[in-house]
Amino acid sequence: MHNPGYCLEFPISPIIRGGMNLKIQHRHLKVTEALKRLIDRHANQLEKILPAFTSRDLDLHINLERLPRGRQYHTVLVMTMPQRQIRVERMENNPATSVLRAFDELLRRIKKFKSQLNRESFWKKEPVSASTEPRTYKTRILESAINQNLDKIENYIRRELLHRTLTEDIPVGLLQARALVDEVFLEVNSRVMDRPETLPLDQWMLQIARRELNSRFLKFKAAREEVHVEEIADAPLPWDDEELTFYQPDEVAMILDKSPREIVQDVEQARLELRKRLGS
Repeated sequence: MHNPGYCLEFPISPIIRGGMNLKIQHRHLKVTEALKRLIDRHANQLEKILPAFTSRDLDLHINLERLPRGRQYHTVLVMTMPQRQIRVERMENNPATSVLRAFDELLRRIKKFKSQLNRESFWKKEPVSASTEPRTYKTRILESAINQNLDKIENYIRRELLHRTLTEDIPVGLLQARALVDEVFLEVNSRVMDRPETLPLDQWMLQIARRELNSRFLKFKAAREEVHVEEIADAPLPWDDEELTFYQPDEVAMILDKSPREIVQDVEQARLELRKRLGS
């Protein structure tokens, strides 16, 4: 028998263009508002990088589960597009971190898929002419130069990840160096004409890698802060029950050994004295 509490479906926020078909299933955990906003934001990002497809062609299925043993959270994302279905999964100690890493990996693989589509479209449309060979030769030279710098980029990313892990409250393994190298490679290839002429290729690639790292860390911190604040707001205060149980209306009177009327008179006298001093 289907348990309606197991399946949650909610509309994507209005900023999503056209409304991606989104389905969320969860088990053994509560999908908080902060977690919904995190999913909204990343679903929006996914749809923006797939402008070739209409929203009705895009289905994103999200499965969130807290494992029975320990505090492990398992996230599975399945993105269905006309040409392909991509599935990623991540397991972490925090639900927001699990969702964030799963979306990062899905975004990386979609960008790679989109890059493949763009290359296929380019070669199909490229006319055969006498000038094709020189352009192809230049392209190969540039690709070779980019590939030669990838090891340098990966070393920089690994050092930066280690430094952030040691100096900031960043979990070990939050980001994968190879995945970030792939991101840099894809962006450099798609924006190669945007490189400033005065900036060497390796320095430009380092700038892109640094920007990608900072962006990922900021997203993680924002997601963690949202979830942390909401958990604090929802948590009951440990002393609430004690106050309700032991407090009595005449407790102040009993402590001061005065009647309620005498206490009211004292309060009024204190107010008058305070007004006089403020007025003088």
